[in-house]
Order: sequence, then structure tokens, then C-alpha cells
Amino acid sequence: MSAEIVFWIVHLPLILLFLVGMGIVIDIWRKGRKASPVNHGQGSARTTSLGRKLFLFARAFVTEAWFNRRLWRNDRWRWLAHILLLSGFMLLMTLSGVAALSEKVLYHLFHLGHIPWISMWYTADHPVTGLLNEIGGTLMTVGFLFFVVRRYILRPSQQRNGPMDHWMVIGLGLILLTGWTAEIIRLNSTDIGPMPQIAFIGYPLSHLVSGLPLDWDFWTAVFYVGHGLLTSAIIVTIPFSKFMHVIAGGLVTVLNEVGLEASPVGETTETLPYTVRQLMELDACTRCGECVTWCPTYAAKPDLDAITPLRKIETVHTFVWQQYGLWARLFGPHTPDQDALEAHSAGTYDCTLCGRCAVVCPVHIDTRELWIAMRQDLVQQGVYPEPLDHLRETVTTRHNISGDDNEERLIWSQNMPIIPQGVGGKEHADVVYFVGCVSSFYPQSYSVPQSMVKILEEAGVDYMTLGGEEWCCGFPLIIAGMKDEAAAMARHNIEAVRQSGAKRLVATCPSCYHTWKHEYPQIIGEPLGFEVLHATEMLTEVIDDLKLKPLEQRVTYHDPCDLGRTSGVYEAPRDVIRAIPGIEFVEMEHHHEYSLCCGGGGDVEMADKELSEAVAKDRIAEVKATEAKVLLSACQQCKRTLAGAARRDKVRVRVMDVVELVARQLTD
Repeated sequence: MSAEIVFWIVHLPLILLFLVGMGIVIDIWRKGRKASPVNHGQGSARTTSLGRKLFLFARAFVTEAWFNRRLWRNDRWRWLAHILLLSGFMLLMTLSGVAALSEKVLYHLFHLGHIPWISMWYTADHPVTGLLNEIGGTLMTVGFLFFVVRRYILRPSQQRNGPMDHWMVIGLGLILLTGWTAEIIRLNSTDIGPMPQIAFIGYPLSHLVSGLPLDWDFWTAVFYVGHGLLTSAIIVTIPFSKFMHVIAGGLVTVLNEVGLEASPVGETTETLPYTVRQLMELDACTRCGECVTWCPTYAAKPDLDAITPLRKIETVHTFVWQQYGLWARLFGPHTPDQDALEAHSAGTYDCTLCGRCAVVCPVHIDTRELWIAMRQDLVQQGVYPEPLDHLRETVTTRHNISGDDNEERLIWSQNMPIIPQGVGGKEHADVVYFVGCVSSFYPQSYSVPQSMVKILEEAGVDYMTLGGEEWCCGFPLIIAGMKDEAAAMARHNIEAVRQSGAKRLVATCPSCYHTWKHEYPQIIGEPLGFEVLHATEMLTEVIDDLKLKPLEQRVTYHDPCDLGRTSGVYEAPRDVIRAIPGIEFVEMEHHHEYSLCCGGGGDVEMADKELSEAVAKDRIAEVKATEAKVLLSACQQCKRTLAGAARRDKVRVRVMDVVELVARQLTD
């Protein structure tokens, strides 16, 4: 029996098992719920032509999945290992595929073996194929060595090595070792092509061992079968192991970069509380640990590894496979361990949802949305912090987060010298100012709506507020994993604005802004019918018409997570700040998409106040390093949290909202 027959006898069942595994993976993905298209700056791929879609997909694959610009920006050594490994792998797999097509199909079925450009692909040591194979093997080997050195020798603090990581290293190492060995032995056998010297590494090495008393033809056959079957065995494990990120990671990177949501194919009887794309993201995660070093809550609470993004993904992936994986299909689903669930809940709810991990994720996982989906899952299972029950009760019955009488939403205006007509005195206007719960009910933030109203009056904007008809936007419930409870508030608020006839809605709260602009259209399944702006975006339109006094002070700006990373608004507040005469604006060490969180987001303050304060402490340290006299933000929650941290750490800096500063600099 020839070596080739032995190979195919074993190879085909292994490939069948691989296909079964991929079928299980795809079936799990199909259990995801439908979701609205996401938009990451490219526009929705659903509304573009087929040619445009193909162009977007190809560009995203090359720039993000293959050359991976994020890795290039954040870690050049990891980028080098990635590009070498992936390029070598893609080249070798392409050559193997073309060789199989040429030799098994075009040659035998269509008798085209006499054509040089076909026969060259399966002719050993052809100048083209031999050189390409050698380049591919070299790229993979060098990339693999970089990978091993980083993981086991340099081993950065965020690195996590588990059994599956060791298996990946051993598997890849054996493939490369047997591949090079097979080539060296073949180059000493009678099965040598016309130009063996083209193998610029294998050929010199073959001469070093050519004097050994071996049956080179026999061992060539042995290693041909051994290397091929070992590669097949590794391929079989892809659907059941971390190797799956090679496939899923590329898909997720392209889908998220293009802005297209994967949708279920066909009908399934069960639906998981995750979208199709999020289930793909669970498989796409490389467990590289890049996100760990950027996680502000883990930095403040390093004893709770469950906070880290990779542990959350790893845990949920395990839970899903315990319910729907191969073992579950053969022997029945396994109920997740209660202790594991509670540990996962603690880590998931100790996250501020700042989204910083998403910025550095090499496979573009939309982590913030994934964490919220995990919270929805935990709420369905009844494993979540008890204070959230009080939050749900308060918001759904009192329509605000403080529990006060909602008719008192305009109490902040009571100490204004003159209450303008736009504050509760109009039923129709061009602009609705949505004040938000924090500014409406927390005295420390009253000056924000007072300042905003002053600016709107000065700019001559036709505006109004909703007063008691303004309900909580629902953001605290959405991020708590209780999105269904927020739907009623969304519909009420949208109807109230539509009745006003307003063409625009402006919010000083970034969380309200994000909810109105991004969540509400998905909740109601249609466009709002009016434009949604953050206050700083509106200020950029009127700032040149305002008469402002000079401010000869150094200031710095803190990017609110819900305005910056979550909503993509970075430059509007900076443009407003720079428009103030005489101001000296300096950036902190981390700013824009890399900005540190203030610690006040994600409902963490309710679950773990000390953790929230610890995160704020780190941010205030960066403020202190700038020597700024004024710390600006564009979020009432950020202002409140950072002002508290500055007091505790005795940092002499005035914390203000951008809106407050502009109003203060208006000439009388």
C-alpha cells in the first residue's frame, strides 16, 4: 500500500470530523439573535452595491485581518509575529490548494498536465513553487519563534498560558519540525525535482545529513504521511480549540470594520442572548491578553482575574459549549457551575463598560456590546448584584435614577435669576434640550443645565425642555442587562419629542446622547425623525457667534467614555475649548480613544464604590501630571466622579463641564 493511499485513508475521516466540528460551530452561531447593522465609519454594507461590498471586504481583510493596523500601533513585536505567521500560513495553504487542484483535478480529470503553468504546481523543486514553499515555511518558522519567545521567555504580565495555549504551541511546532524534516529527507532521496537548490534553507541542511546511512526514499514516504496526517490532526482540532480564532477572527475583523452584522441563516429552535456576531466573537478572541493591560478596573482590582476581558470571553465560551458543544450533543448539556457563574457575574459587573479594551483588540471585538449582552444573560439567570433590583424598581416606577418625584425635573432652574420661557414654558420648539437624570436631580450638577440654557439663550436658539414628561433615557437599565425594561421609557420619550415638533434634540449627558442616537432607533426599529446632538456638537455651531472673555489658564480635557469611544465624538469638545481666547490646552498622557475611564460608568458605583474611586484616582493622577488648573469634561457623571477623586487626593484642580466653562466666559 502506497504512502499516498495510507494518507488519504486516514486524512478523509479526519477532515469529516473537522467538517462536523465546523457544523457545530456554525449551528451555535445560528442560535444568536438578530441585531441591527453596526456602523464603524464605513457605512452600512447592506445599502451598498455588490461591487462596493466586495471592495470593502477586501480592503478590511488586507488592512485589518492580514496587516492588522491595530497591532502595528500597539505592539510592533506582536505585529511582526502575526504578519509572519499568517503570511506564511496563507502562502503554504494556497500552494497546497493549487497543487491539489492541478494534480488531482486538472491533470487527471481534464488531462491538462502537459501545460507548464499547471504542471509546475505539483513538480517538486520547480523554481517558482520551490521558492514560494521555502519562503512560506521560513515566514511561519520565524513568526513561530517570535511567538514562543514572547509567550514563554519574555512573557508580559498580561499573558495567560493555559492547556490550550500549550497545545497550540506544540501543534504548530510539530508541524513546522516535521515539515522541515520531510523536506531535508526528500532532498536526499531519489524524488528530487529539477532545481533542488532553490530550497535555500532545506537544500544546505540536506547536505549536512547526506552521509547518514538511511533509506532516504523510505523515510521520505514516512515523513510525507506523518507530516500530512499531523497537519490534518491539527486542522481537526480547529473547531474545538483556540485555533478557531484563525477563522472567526478574520470574519469578525472584516464584519466589524465594514459595519455589517452577521444574521442567522434559517430557523433555529433556540436563541442565545447574544447576537450572531457576538457568538463569533467568542471564537475570534485570541486570548492574547492585549486588553488586560488597558483595563482600568483590573488595574485597580488585580486580585479579580474575572474582570479581565479575556476571562469573561473564555468563561462564556465555555458555558455556551457546555450547552451546545459536541460533548453536550453526545451526552446532554451541562449546567454551568454556580460558583463559576457568580465569579463571572462579579467580573462582568465590576466592568465600567469604558470600551478601552475594544480599541486595542487585534480582532476588533466590540467588547462593550458583548459585556452588556453578558449582563443580559446573567439577568436572565438571576445572577447579578442586588442593588440593580432597586435601580430597576426606581427607574421603572419613578422614571428617574434618584427616586424623586419626576415632576421636579426642572428644580435646577429655581435659583436662576430669570427662568427663561424655554425652561418649561413651551410646548413646541425647534430644539428639545434633554437634561438627563443626573443634572435634573443632583445639586452638584445643577450648574450644567443652567449653563446650557444660558448659552442657548445667548445664541438665540428656539428651544424647550420636557419637564416632567422627560423620563430617564433608560441607559442605566440597558447597561445593567435590563434592556427590555428600558423600551417603555424610550417610546415615551420619543413620542414626547415628536409631539413638540422639534427638528433636533440636544443632550449635555453623553449617556443620554448615546442612548438617543444609537439605542433608541434599534429599540423602536425605525429612524427617530429628528437629529440628535451632544451639547458640544451644538456649541461648535454657535461658538463663533458668542462673545467670550479670555481665560489665561492651563486646562486639560477628559474624554467621557460614552461620548468618545462609544459614540465617536472627540474633536467637538476640543474645538469648543480652543475657541476660548487665551486658553492653554494640554492633553493628558492618555486621551482620545486611549483615554482612561473616570470610574463612574457601567453602574459600577452601585456594585463596588471603592473600585469606582480607585479608577478615578488613576485618572486624577494623570490630571495632576499636566499641571492644569482646570479639568474639563463633557459629562456630568465624569465631573462628579473626578471632582470627588480630586478632593480625596487633595489635587488642586477645578473640575468643570465644557458647557459650564463656556457659559462662565460669556461677556455680560
